[in-house]
Amino acid sequence: MDMGQVRGFEELDERELNELGNAYSARGMWEEAIDSYLRSMALRKALGDVRGQGIVLNNLGTVYYNQGRSLEALECYEGSREITQELGEDLSELVALMNLAFLHFTHEEVGEFYDRADETERLALTLERWEPLSKLSWLRGRLALSGAGTYEQGLGHYVEALRYAALEGERYLQETMTRVDEQAERLPAQGSRGLALVPYDYLQAFMREQGFSEELLRYLGGKGEEILRRPSLT
Repeated sequence: MDMGQVRGFEELDERELNELGNAYSARGMWEEAIDSYLRSMALRKALGDVRGQGIVLNNLGTVYYNQGRSLEALECYEGSREITQELGEDLSELVALMNLAFLHFTHEEVGEFYDRADETERLALTLERWEPLSKLSWLRGRLALSGAGTYEQGLGHYVEALRYAALEGERYLQETMTRVDEQAERLPAQGSRGLALVPYDYLQAFMREQGFSEELLRYLGGKGEEILRRPSLT
């Protein structure tokens, strides 16, 4: 929607108000986004549009999250998840579950994160949605490396993240590889050169088998050689 030609709330329908909320949210105009979403929600309730309410609740939850209003975000995400689950809207439920998992992760609520992550993983596997599976594996790896596990566990999760990213496609895999590179940079200096090589060795074998580009295979080989040349503490 062209925000320069926005009409008054009373002239907009529930879909337009949700789109307006999205436009405001993309610009960080949180209060304006909330007003638009709440108006859209009111119209959808009046129309009996339950599915639409689930969509708006998820969007509203994201605004509250960005404002640091965690409890309100949690209520919205849970409300959205409940609606989508009841309606059998699996893809929309997956979005709500991912948001819930990430919310718990960012607030270091480890037990709640794992519970939601397990639910999300089961649904994503059923739907064969590789990007959320990659993100979940990455977050599990982050937790392991932050003290909730070992380097072996953390890198095992990173390898899983890369495997799912490869299934999503080369572009997403390259984005994920950037994050792996950042982690691998730290390991040789900590006496963990072998662990740093694990994801690169795995990916080379996996992507050669799957027919990925020679350019990406050369990149992985180069990263492995670079790690081998670096000094390592004993």
